[in-house]
Amino acid sequence: MFINELNKAHFNLSELGVSYTDPFGNFMISSPYNIFINDRYYLFKNVGDYVTKFDGTITILLTKEEIQEIANKTFYEEGQFNVIDFLTFTVTEGK
Repeated sequence: MFINELNKAHFNLSELGVSYTDPFGNFMISSPYNIFINDRYYLFKNVGDYVTKFDGTITILLTKEEIQEIANKTFYEEGQFNVIDFLTFTVTEGK
């Protein structure tokens, strides 16, 4: 799991796929998923399935590649050193 404490982004890679919570509170998953939100159970089984939470953020099922692209663009704050490239999972050491 990769965590950016500065902007509260979380990226997780597992054998089931990837999940990502962006700095805005949206949650993305790449594999079918059951979740309890807004006092209801939801089954995410098709890419694009989503639910909007009471606070306006969303939970959505996307492809692994789409999540990686979003993470690559939003995981770091502007000016923050990019340690990992989420498209290639290449880690670069800081200076």
